[in-house]
Amino acid sequence: MAEREPDRRTRRVSTDDGLIGVDVHERRGPGDGPHVVVLGGVHGDEIGGIVAAGTVADSEWALRSGTLTVVPIAHEAAHRADARVSPTDGGNLARSFPGRSDGGATERLAHLLASQVLGAADIVIDLHTSNRGADMPLFVGCLDDGSDAADEAVRLAYGFGMPMLWTHPTLGPGRTLTLAADRGIPALYVESPVGGVLDSTHVRAYVDGVRSVLEAYGMTGVRSARPAPSLWVHGDGDTDSFSAVTVDGFFERAVELLASVRRGDVVGRVLDAFGCEQETVTAPTDGVVTTLQRAAVVAAAQPVIGVTPVRPEVLGLASDDLVMTRSTP
Repeated sequence: MAEREPDRRTRRVSTDDGLIGVDVHERRGPGDGPHVVVLGGVHGDEIGGIVAAGTVADSEWALRSGTLTVVPIAHEAAHRADARVSPTDGGNLARSFPGRSDGGATERLAHLLASQVLGAADIVIDLHTSNRGADMPLFVGCLDDGSDAADEAVRLAYGFGMPMLWTHPTLGPGRTLTLAADRGIPALYVESPVGGVLDSTHVRAYVDGVRSVLEAYGMTGVRSARPAPSLWVHGDGDTDSFSAVTVDGFFERAVELLASVRRGDVVGRVLDAFGCEQETVTAPTDGVVTTLQRAAVVAAAQPVIGVTPVRPEVLGLASDDLVMTRSTP
C-alpha cells in the first residue's frame, strides 16, 4: 500500500444505527475542481471493479485540483457473501437507487450512498464486471439522450480508452446512472467479460480510464491520449434486445461475443441430458452480440443472448460529431 499523503483521508459512512456502511477514501487537490466519485462492488462478487477502485484509491497520482472520492466495496454484505445481491433481503443494489432511509437493508444502503457519497458528486464512475453466468465485452457505457449531462458523459466515455462504447437512449430505474441523470450529473459505467475471474488487463483498463476522466478536467497531468473506441453500439440494453430460452436444459452457444448477427440468425441451442436439441435460439435483432450466456444450465424464460445495434452516424445528438470524427481518416 502506498504511503499516505496529507491530502488523503479514509472515513466510515454509516446509517444511524451503524448496521450498514461503507469505507470512503478521499483525496483533495490544492486547487478548486470537480468532484469525481468512483464506485466498485455495487455487485458484491464483481471483483475486478473492486480491485480497480481500490487501486485508484491507493494510487500515487498527484492531484492538482478537485476531489476524488472512491468506495471500493459499495455493498459490503454482498461482498462478504461473495454474492451479486444482498444476503439479507435479496436486493440488487444496482437497481435500488435512490433508496429509502426507512426501507429494507438494500434500500437503506442505496439511500446512504445516494445522500452521503453521491450527493456531492460532479461525475460518477461505476465499475462493474460481467456476472459469473454470462459475459459482456470490455466496454464503457453511458446515457446519450441529448441532455447536457449526457453530452458530457459521452465525451468522457469516448476518451476513456475502452475498445467499445455503449450509449443508451434511456436508462432503467434504480441505477447509479439513473440517479446521476436525474440530478443532471454525467455518469459512466464499465463492464468486462468472465465475471468472478480477476484479470489484470481489465483492471488496468479500468484504472487508466478513471485517470483519463481526471486528466480531462485538469485534475492530474496528462500522460498520453487514449485510443478512440473501435466499436460504438447504441441501445437501451434491457430485455427487449435479448432472446430467452423457453425450456429448461443446457445452453450451447453458436456465436461469440461481438459477433455481427442478423435478426433470426441461429445463435445457440438448448440440449437435454441426452444431447438432444430441445430448441434453437435466434438473434432478436440486427447488431452485435453484447451479452452471451456462459453457464450451460438454463431455465425457461432465462435470457441467454443480447444483441445491440451499431450506432448510426446520425441520431440528431451532439455525439454525432464524435461519430464523424471516428469516420474521418
